[in-house]
Amino acid sequence: MKKHYWILISVAFTMLTTVSCEKDDSSSETKAVFSYIADGYKVNFTNFSSNATEYLWEFGDQTETSTLKNPTHVFPAKGQYLVTLIAKAGEISSTFIDTVLIIGPNIKIDGDFTDWEYVGYTHENAPGTGGTLLAVKTFASSGYLNFYFEGTSDFSLTVMDLYLDTDNNPETGLKSWMYPAGSGADFLCEGSVPGVWGDVYEHVGPGNDWSWNGLYSFGEVFQFSAFKTVDGKNVIEFAVKRSYLGPMSKFVNFALVESDEGWSEIGTLPVSQTPESIFAKIAL
Repeated sequence: MKKHYWILISVAFTMLTTVSCEKDDSSSETKAVFSYIADGYKVNFTNFSSNATEYLWEFGDQTETSTLKNPTHVFPAKGQYLVTLIAKAGEISSTFIDTVLIIGPNIKIDGDFTDWEYVGYTHENAPGTGGTLLAVKTFASSGYLNFYFEGTSDFSLTVMDLYLDTDNNPETGLKSWMYPAGSGADFLCEGSVPGVWGDVYEHVGPGNDWSWNGLYSFGEVFQFSAFKTVDGKNVIEFAVKRSYLGPMSKFVNFALVESDEGWSEIGTLPVSQTPESIFAKIAL
């Protein structure tokens, strides 16, 4: 009986030793893993890889790789990106791949323009060509078309005409002589930001001539920030509620025309009245 007892103890000790050795082996294994926090287009990656001395990141957006342990990366647009981390220890390597979801910036129309920091320009007029209008950034959220406009010191939107091709079809709506390469405005937003008045009109035809039906006031459809001067430019942000603009498809095309108090045009974006003049695009 005692003999059997000691045999059982010996077997148990051997099993415990074997299990302990297996745990020690796994703890020294090189393994890649990461997590991330997205703030708009900017993503902070945290590397939880074990037993690695070198790292290689591929961000899935055709940009340069990184060898930092915990990189920060700015993605070019909203979407899903397959991000790859390769962790190495000498000749040993481990690969971890995860999908990073970019939903874009949380734009608030409040005059704090920092939420546009990593949004690229949708369109920039060539120097000296667009009058008071210089450049625009855009972002389409689920509820709004968001705009960030930069202009000269005379940029004030005393009178503004925002043309919107919401069905992404230049053959419907108003075909403007100012944009012969492509327009098709389905909506016209006309008013004054300093004067706090304006209306939204829908094109009714027939054909592609100047024929509009008033639908809404600016107060129902728009949100405006105050103008601010940033790096010597007058800047404003505003948003248009998408629910008032009907069905949309892939892009909304647009142009902004600014006039003075006498309704003389002093700025256009994109530049108008050239054979190449065409509406700019907002990706939805």
